[in-house]
Amino acid sequence: MERLQTSNSGGVVTIKQDERLAKMLDFHLLQNAKRPGLQGFRIRIFFDLGQKSRQASQEAMEQFMEKYPDIAVYRTFDSPYYKVSVGDFRSRDNALRLYNQLKQQYPKAFIVPEWINFPRLD
Repeated sequence: MERLQTSNSGGVVTIKQDERLAKMLDFHLLQNAKRPGLQGFRIRIFFDLGQKSRQASQEAMEQFMEKYPDIAVYRTFDSPYYKVSVGDFRSRDNALRLYNQLKQQYPKAFIVPEWINFPRLD
């Protein structure tokens, strides 16, 4: 087996690219900066509509925060529904672990694909 000879001659590499490609990359980076995060999963523990749904969603959120202070909680209003979702999971498998812990307390809970915040790197 022959080995390739390498030399450290200090050569120069020149890359030529279309200016439009650089503009497209800049546009892509700008769009991503406007919406930080990534596609992932959350667990929806509350989903309701009606006159009392706003107050009920607030209560569900507060009760969850008392029991699980280390897990992120998100309350959203998507007319006419109030929703409370928990966690920021990159994969459905990670969400399933918490879901299995919560399904006794929240029998109507389910896993939903959502745009999530970047998970903490502990």
